[in-house]
Amino acid sequence: MSLKPTSTGWTLAFTVLLTVGLSLAPLPEKFRPLPSLRQEGSLGPKLVALALPASLRGVKAPRPPADTMAPDAPPSALAEADTAATDTDPKAGPQVGEAPAVPGIGLEELSAPTLATALELEALRERMGAKHVDIELNCRKSRADGTCEEDGLAPLMRALGDLRSDARRTPVRVVHLGDSLIASDYITDVVRDRLQERFGSGGPGFLYIHRLASAGRATRAGTASTDGWKMERLVDTHWPKDRVGWTGVAFSTNGPAQSTRYSLEGTREAELYFLAQAASGSVQVSVDGKNTQRIQTRAFGPKSEAAFARLKLPEGAKTLTLTTSGKTELHGVALESGTPGVVYDTVGLLGGMAEVYLRAQPAAFRAQLRHRKPSLVVLMVGGNEAFFLSRERTTVDEVRTQMKELVSRVRTAVPDAACLVMSPIDAGVRTMSGELVTRRHSAEVTEVFREEARRGGCAFYDTLAAMGGEGSALKWLESGLMLEDLVHPRVRGSNLLGHLFDLSLQRAFARTHPPRLPGTDTTGLQNAAPALNRTFEALARRESGAKLRVGIAQVGASHTAAHFFSDTVRAALTKRFGDAGRGFIAAGKPSSRLEAAHVSRTLDGPWTVEDAKGATPGGLWGLTGIRAVGAPGASLGISFCEDCEGRKDTPGRLDLYALDAPDAAAPTIRVDGEEIAPEAPPPEPLTKPTVRIRSFPVTGAAHTVQVTVPEGGGSATVLGASLEYDTPGLVYDALGLPGATAFTARDMDAAAMDEQFKARRPDLLVFWYGTNEAELPGLDAEALRQDYAALVTRLRKATGAECLLIGPTDRMQQDADGRWTEAPALGRVLTTLPRVAKDAGCAYWSARAAMGGERSMQRWQRQPEPLGHADGVHLTQAGYTVLANAFVKDLMAAYESTKKGGEPTASAAGAP
Repeated sequence: MSLKPTSTGWTLAFTVLLTVGLSLAPLPEKFRPLPSLRQEGSLGPKLVALALPASLRGVKAPRPPADTMAPDAPPSALAEADTAATDTDPKAGPQVGEAPAVPGIGLEELSAPTLATALELEALRERMGAKHVDIELNCRKSRADGTCEEDGLAPLMRALGDLRSDARRTPVRVVHLGDSLIASDYITDVVRDRLQERFGSGGPGFLYIHRLASAGRATRAGTASTDGWKMERLVDTHWPKDRVGWTGVAFSTNGPAQSTRYSLEGTREAELYFLAQAASGSVQVSVDGKNTQRIQTRAFGPKSEAAFARLKLPEGAKTLTLTTSGKTELHGVALESGTPGVVYDTVGLLGGMAEVYLRAQPAAFRAQLRHRKPSLVVLMVGGNEAFFLSRERTTVDEVRTQMKELVSRVRTAVPDAACLVMSPIDAGVRTMSGELVTRRHSAEVTEVFREEARRGGCAFYDTLAAMGGEGSALKWLESGLMLEDLVHPRVRGSNLLGHLFDLSLQRAFARTHPPRLPGTDTTGLQNAAPALNRTFEALARRESGAKLRVGIAQVGASHTAAHFFSDTVRAALTKRFGDAGRGFIAAGKPSSRLEAAHVSRTLDGPWTVEDAKGATPGGLWGLTGIRAVGAPGASLGISFCEDCEGRKDTPGRLDLYALDAPDAAAPTIRVDGEEIAPEAPPPEPLTKPTVRIRSFPVTGAAHTVQVTVPEGGGSATVLGASLEYDTPGLVYDALGLPGATAFTARDMDAAAMDEQFKARRPDLLVFWYGTNEAELPGLDAEALRQDYAALVTRLRKATGAECLLIGPTDRMQQDADGRWTEAPALGRVLTTLPRVAKDAGCAYWSARAAMGGERSMQRWQRQPEPLGHADGVHLTQAGYTVLANAFVKDLMAAYESTKKGGEPTASAAGAP
């Protein structure tokens, strides 16, 4: 008989009895295998819960965490965090919809794409019970009577305010020190991106020579070409004493040449951080493969010290390579744009604590931090302190002393900078029995950090409370927002923490910096119901297969005339609902802006292109406010769908819009090279100019209309031409006149305009005026309201169309000192146009709000790929594309909402 089953059974029984006995004994908690058995409540149910699987007790079992818990993340944990959380991953958190934009929580001044993501995170916050927690400002400078003269964030807020008012010409730098939560850069990249969107980007900031871990996210570092670098960190057992400052890591070589490479996208300035030492060494600097300079790293004296060297970057540089020679030690490279904006440095050390940063050589810590000239230093540690407290490897007094000293060291090094201490987040542990419990001491460390921040004159942010307080880590684990080590958030959870911290900074800024313009500039599509009900119904029928045409006509000024915005909108809508033709093209000079739509124009001979700006009221003009007047012998051409493929047998209609007058010549018209027979003369002679629209049947995709003024007669006036196919789909007209205002359109002959708009058969009229009105110092807002509403109402009556008003983009102008300020009447326009939309029964969409609101033009100008034009009025092609994508997303979000039977959402849906 085998004794193995019997002996195993006795062993298991003994183990169970010993576990229960130790758990109930009056021992310190760390020695009790099952701490919960000694807590209040009956012992029986607890034993049943331990003995039976959750499924047999009718309880949903939480996802088990890892078997072990380290004080900080190993590389494998970081790798899991980097790859495990996407919006479509089942572990990425609960599926959420949109949350309404709540005024005052800090969502102001975000562009539509960023706002869309922020609203998703807001919905996630509500689901998880996370909270908006305000920064505790505390006091960094007191008056003689004990009252506070300057709060803990004042230097940062002054610097950001100077950026906002365009009074600052240097970057606003933030240095954020932390542990592995910062090493991954998921929390901080949200904050960085948002600050740079609101205040402009000053560049990537401080980057390491190479990534600190072989696994996980490769970020905030160059790419080393070999394994020949020796990396020493302050967290190591044998850390680099008396050499490294707050940067925390030394990369050294003393043999064959080693190199590292950086991308210079968005960068115009670079600076090398290194150790000047007695040994002879150097760094060869190469830009785009060409040597530009050599940096000698030898110290002037026998003492090693932190040193810095500016690197030369030619205009348009794309890559930077550093190659060492001899004995060298490098700490990192700072890359900046050379323009005013925010630079957000992050240094995250795996296992980082206040004690770890105190290992830095004091002189190097001070020199590096002073050289960086930060406006704010953020300290985010505490998780490892809480872990060591739970294992009795440190004491509360030691934690307090270390944070006090770190705060003092920061304040002493950069006394003019703000400082902010963040608490640790909540975490959990798995007991020997597999039970999940909240990690002790996180709240205790939070209170210690709160007190030391207050005493040291730093602001304080309670990350633990924002996360949801003690116990929230277990809830986040269940929802897939925490890694299974119960210490590190997944990507989605980190993004939520960054979102909450960013909004707290924005609220703090808003308290001392009210909007420069009065009123509310609301994001998203407003009043879509009932204003667009019939349009959405037609689109739904078209999408379900109905053979119908949906017409949209956008009328406005240069934003429309540029075609970049309307081309993007047209492409998106026709892709979904079908393409029924390019629509109307005004007569005029050749323009490269038409090429994207496969359209071209020609003018040969004596033509005069006139426009309605400043003309005598009552003049006859084309749909765009343009007319081309040709003298005898002149020839004009408009070609549609050049180089298009397909549609060989598709029937269609080409319409020519012209102006007939008593003394005008009868031009020769050719369609696709074939001369068209002249029209019969009118029964009664013309006594005044009249709009005439001639329609020609065509077959196929590409067509050209040619108008020639015969010799020996009078002039001829051409307004434009349109092409449509006799197929189901959407036609999107772009009818823009650069420099026009709503007053310009008001003053054009009403009957002629109404007739032409009626011929275009729009289901929806999109009006985009306001940007030019904003530059008029003496703008009469009430006159604009009345005249604009009357114009919209008249055209709606003529066409039977619904309407949508787009508000102005942000418009700025430079003062005598070269500083950018808001256009003089921008505030009045922003206040008036929503009222016009309401008066005329139209939907309303604010382009400025979609850009990010106040001073967004300035930020768009300073993007690595500029989105705003240097004139402060227009956008670049890339900018118009971004804005158009935001408009389409909002329009389609409202459309989808009505399809489902709900009210259209006004929340910005964002752009891809």
